[in-house]
Amino acid sequence: MKKSMLISLFSFFVSAFAIGIEQVEFNDLSKHPTIGDKNAPVQVVAFLEPKCPDSRKYSMGTFPKLKFDYIDTKKVRYTVIVTSFLDHSMPAAVALLSVYDPSSRSPRSEQFFSYLNYMYKNQPPKSQDWATVQTLQKFASEAHPGINLEQLKRDVESGRYQKQVAENTAYGKSKMGKLSVPTLYVNGVRVDNKDSTVDYDNLKKAIEKALQG
Repeated sequence: MKKSMLISLFSFFVSAFAIGIEQVEFNDLSKHPTIGDKNAPVQVVAFLEPKCPDSRKYSMGTFPKLKFDYIDTKKVRYTVIVTSFLDHSMPAAVALLSVYDPSSRSPRSEQFFSYLNYMYKNQPPKSQDWATVQTLQKFASEAHPGINLEQLKRDVESGRYQKQVAENTAYGKSKMGKLSVPTLYVNGVRVDNKDSTVDYDNLKKAIEKALQG
């Protein structure tokens, strides 16, 4: 009996230790674009790259299902952390943060997500150097009528948010060890990727597990 109890206790502590290793803390998400009910029981954090084909695949395929099933139903609060490590992607990352405007008292998450989704839907192959001021302004004008195109131009040309994008990228590396996108965390637990992107079934299982507490 005592032997069985010791084995059970050992298994419990090993499991708890393993869970602790997998758990990641995100201390301050207030400066990152976020949608969803602020009181939602589940927090999903996504690391994305504006020119990454796998980030595009996730955003076009998995994200709409996530939004319909969990964000719109107030079960999930969703945050995107914009990174940049592919050639010529920094202007696109800066443009995204310009639209969001993290320094504002009222950051524009709605405009950000409209712009991000439009950018993924309409961008050329990553091999092309398409992230020019002209193209980024064109995408913005077609994505949302409220985007300030002149401010976007100034921010991209000055590299206003390059430091934050670089910090985001380093932050992702510190959490993952080796940066990989798209990468999602559900209440701090990393979701398994499938075929270099985030499989919705895996994401759904992780969210349902988190909802059950």
